[in-house]
Amino acid sequence: MTRLSNHAVLTAILLGITTSSTLAGGQFEAVRLVYHEIETGIDPYTVEYTVSKDHVRIDDTSDSSGYIVFDIEGRQVYSVSHHNKSILVIPEYPAPAEKPAFGIDIEYKALDGAPKIAGKTVYNYRVRAGTGTETDASSAICMDIQLVPGLMPDAAKSLQAFQIHMAGRNAASLDNTPEEYRTPCFLIGQIHNQGDYYARGLPIQEWHSSGKSRQLVDFENTTVDASVFDIPADYRQFSIESKN
Repeated sequence: MTRLSNHAVLTAILLGITTSSTLAGGQFEAVRLVYHEIETGIDPYTVEYTVSKDHVRIDDTSDSSGYIVFDIEGRQVYSVSHHNKSILVIPEYPAPAEKPAFGIDIEYKALDGAPKIAGKTVYNYRVRAGTGTETDASSAICMDIQLVPGLMPDAAKSLQAFQIHMAGRNAASLDNTPEEYRTPCFLIGQIHNQGDYYARGLPIQEWHSSGKSRQLVDFENTTVDASVFDIPADYRQFSIESKN
């Protein structure tokens, strides 16, 4: 199947749910993470995350039509599109205040027999909606994540901040999602997912009930120029306000 522009897909994922920023000259210590990602209905693609303590940049390695930057201190996400020279700005929204009306059960344990990654043990982080018992028909696996405690901890912290930011955006726009799609697993993945697993370790493999999965295929410490996180000053900026 021929897919849409990969950047358009990434922007749609962010929505699934100001002033341009120019950094001073110099270089940053960063982490480069490369994930092979799969979603229902489109071709597999590879995404590169450049992560520093202050920023996250997301690029599809086979698509030069745009990129995404998360400014952690400024609390803004910028989705840059070269096609129409525009930038979708996603500001910070409050985290959802209401507790879910269903149980969220988390199982976290070491994976016996799994090969070590960078000398570290791999753990499994499984999230269920319902009581979490195998015999309960209302219990469903929503996320299955293999992660490595102590692997790139600063990058994991920045990625958790990004997940929290997007969960707030998704909560603010929840009214745009038809009621019949708001299943417990949907709400866990889109609204109540505060990226707690990042506090336990860096994900190396993920499966989500939405049909999305990804696998870490490369990672390294690196140094990047400050301009990597720049936002084009001459592009039109806009945002999509929620109904809340």
